[in-house]
Amino acid sequence: MTHKIRLGLVGLRFGLWASRRIIAHPELPVRLERICDLDLAHAETCSKELGVAVAPNLQAMLDDDQIDAICLFTEPTGRANLIRKVIRAGKDVMTTKPFETDPQAAWDILQEARSLGRIVHLNSPNARPFGEMAVIRDWVDSGSIGTPVVAQANAWANYGATKPDGTWYDDPRRCPAAPVFRIGIYMLNNLLQVFGEPVEVQVTTQRFQTKRPTPDNASLTISFADGGIVNIVASFAVGGPDNYKNSMTIGGTKGVIYFATGPKARDGGVTEILLSTDDRLERRELTGVSGEYDWDFFAQRVRGEIKQDVTTPLDIVRAIHVVRAMSAAELSGESVRVEKFQPAVQPHASV
Repeated sequence: MTHKIRLGLVGLRFGLWASRRIIAHPELPVRLERICDLDLAHAETCSKELGVAVAPNLQAMLDDDQIDAICLFTEPTGRANLIRKVIRAGKDVMTTKPFETDPQAAWDILQEARSLGRIVHLNSPNARPFGEMAVIRDWVDSGSIGTPVVAQANAWANYGATKPDGTWYDDPRRCPAAPVFRIGIYMLNNLLQVFGEPVEVQVTTQRFQTKRPTPDNASLTISFADGGIVNIVASFAVGGPDNYKNSMTIGGTKGVIYFATGPKARDGGVTEILLSTDDRLERRELTGVSGEYDWDFFAQRVRGEIKQDVTTPLDIVRAIHVVRAMSAAELSGESVRVEKFQPAVQPHASV
């Protein structure tokens, strides 16, 4: 029987949610072995809930031969440095969006991982088309909607009147256009794969009910090299039964794709995606959506059963360049050009 990938998880502010999901699904090809957090009291509380032992720090996990891979749920700024420690210790990485805030640091660490034969996966963008993105890529690549022209995407939750807590969530430079950066990033990563090279961004923000210095309502408009336009609206103030939902509509020269545009599914998590053209109306149901942790593919890559990811380092880094431009646009109140990424090749890089 194929062994499960044994995980150590770092960062329990958001990582507790992921830990609960792993524990709740024993059929997954991964097993949580150790957890750790800078707040040791919080780590001990989580340990009691999860039934998983606490490690004192990341280094203890790296020294543990019973751990195959590390899950990093730390602040995005500087996360590449933590990933470097992990891959140089001979372990693989699953991490969360946003991946990094420095495009060059992100590129360098992904190239170093490749040169070392180590796996670094994210939940967004997934390492392969996953959920609705597998269907969208199929419809777009086959020419079913023609050339993508416009897209409207929404991402929302209801976090209430949150208060400052001294974390990176309070800092507009570390958490730009906060709702877009924290939850709209899924839509950003997905739509960049459809529309190609971004050239300019505009940002609008509002503070609706939050007490933080960062906004809880935001929109990001992206212009693309071939004339396409994407608008992403994200909010931390939308409640009701459709709380915590992503949806999008992609319009092309020959047709339209609608993903999760109706009321949120209540029948076991099935989500609807539709293709509408002059001569075709196709409906599919999805039980998984992009942005989920693709543990099956991760386990296959760690075991060497699959040799290559579909998503490239450039796909990942392009989104970080948009985020950097988004930050400048929020701070200046003006449109900002997106820098075209031209990586400085490092000695360790294997492209």
